[in-house]
Order: sequence, then structure tokens, then C-alpha cells
Amino acid sequence: MDYPFNLKGILYFPKINTEYDSIEGTIKLYNNQVFVADNIKEVIPEFLMLLKGVIDCPDLPLNVSRSALQNDGFVKKISDYITKKVADRLTGMCKTKREDYEKFWDDINPFIKFGVLKDEKFAEKMNDYIIFKDLNGKYLTLPDILKENEEKHKNQVFYVTDEKEQSQYIEMFKKEGINAVLLKHNIDAPFITRLEQKNPDVKFVRIDSV
Repeated sequence: MDYPFNLKGILYFPKINTEYDSIEGTIKLYNNQVFVADNIKEVIPEFLMLLKGVIDCPDLPLNVSRSALQNDGFVKKISDYITKKVADRLTGMCKTKREDYEKFWDDINPFIKFGVLKDEKFAEKMNDYIIFKDLNGKYLTLPDILKENEEKHKNQVFYVTDEKEQSQYIEMFKKEGINAVLLKHNIDAPFITRLEQKNPDVKFVRIDSV
């Protein structure tokens, strides 16, 4: 980061298993290369706590209490700016390196969805860059899916939660030429709820529902 923040660091998305509740990140905070603490939530946005990495910021008042940090306007600006930098990096990759973005999507999407649920500013930046993997391994945006289903299933999005258990339904859908998307993480249930709240005309339907 440049002016007005004197801050250096690197954050990364760790590779995860499909079980979302097993994720635990560590972001180490330093002051002029002297270790201070792990996961200072006043400095690092909550949803980014799932990431791993290191941040070095000599300008932070780290010798004061956390209650003081919570009320420090400078600290809040740093937290907001870290969120912005992460969102800018992701959206930039989607725009200019779509193949890389798609390649990493299966691993990074739980973090992004958690961020969308927890941080409205992050959500506003990422809304147009949420993609969904379909039955053919292709990545589509929500408008893409709705357009595809417009003729027979207007405003409906069919989704799969378990490819093995729902394999017969997947085959039925493929034979009928109906597409569905894979939403297998634990985070996907609340994420679907949010999408339906933000898009009241859209209904997500599990592939094995009546």
C-alpha cells in the first residue's frame, strides 16, 4: 500500500477441503518486522481471518488496548483498505485472467462467499464476479444461468449439493438438456438465501426437489 498507509504484506487463500467449517486462517501482524500478534480483528476484516499471510504496519498503535483500536479511525481505514485491495485483486483477475480465476474458483469461492455475507462493501464489489460451475464444468454468472433457463424455467436456478447422491437426477437433467450448478460447500446454504433476498424474482431449486 502507498500513502496514506505505510503497510506491507501478503495474504493468500489456502487450499481447503470441501468442509467449510474446518477452515482456520492465520494472519500474523508485525510492527517494523517485530512480531506483535496473530489475527487482530480490529485491523483485519473478519472474513479475511480465514486467509493466511503476514502484515507489517509500523503506523498502527499496537501498544494500546483493543478497545482503543476499535475506536481508532485510522485503524478502521486500514481495515477498509485491505478489503478493497483484496476485492480489486479478485475482480482484476476475473477481468483480465478469467482462465486463472476459474481455475482457482473451486478453492477460493468459500472465502469470497463468506466475505459477501459478512461485508457489504466487499459484496458490492464482488457481486458481478461470482461464478457458478455447471454440470459440464463450465463457469457461468447468475445472469448467464437465468438466460439459459429463460425459455423453460424462467427465474429458476437448479443446483446440486452432492454429485454422488444426486447422480440419477443429474443424468435426468442432462438428458432433458436442463443445466444445474454445483453448490456443495456448507457456506452455500446461507449464500443462496442471500442471493434470493437480493434477487427476489429468482428461485434456487435443489435438483432432487419435487
